[in-house]
Amino acid sequence: MKKCILVLVLVQLTLSCGEKTKEITITPDNSKGRDAIINNILADKNFYDEPNMHLYAAVNDGQPNITRGLINFKEIPKNSIIDSAFLHFKFNTESIYGKENFGENHFCISRIVSPWNDQDVTWNTQPVTSPFNVVYQDKVVLNNNPNRINVTKLVQEISDDYDNSYGFQLKLINENQNTILIMASSNNPKEELRPSLKIYYREKK
Repeated sequence: MKKCILVLVLVQLTLSCGEKTKEITITPDNSKGRDAIINNILADKNFYDEPNMHLYAAVNDGQPNITRGLINFKEIPKNSIIDSAFLHFKFNTESIYGKENFGENHFCISRIVSPWNDQDVTWNTQPVTSPFNVVYQDKVVLNNNPNRINVTKLVQEISDDYDNSYGFQLKLINENQNTILIMASSNNPKEELRPSLKIYYREKK
């Protein structure tokens, strides 16, 4: 019996050693058009070519003004084992929306589960998001980067259900106060500022 167990363990170790971890970094650019922002005040207007992926909330005369972000990474490997995945954003020092982040700008990232197109999506046509495995990110102060956000579970969901997954939605957790988080979008002219998604994965047997 002990010999059988030992053989099984050795077989498992051999199989696991044969699984090679792959790495991919996905960085959309302005020619691919992978992101957009939407705003509730300009609810029928499309903002697909903005250099910023800013999240914004304000209350003016009792009326909320809210901006959310959408981004898609279409090269996420299908039907794979995702060991880890990290989303990277950079602060945009040349943003027209200000020179620093402020307010309680905690935000969350959700998986989008209905189709959208960056060149025509608006607040009124914004896609549906999943309530599962939402990632909550801490407050970002001054001009720091909300960098290396662990989205492993979300990317695993996308890999498992690729045909019903359409990227991420980013929104402030509290959209009822004055706050802003300024990030560069994939349309930013500076390549080093554009968002990216780094994935470590293995192919399923």
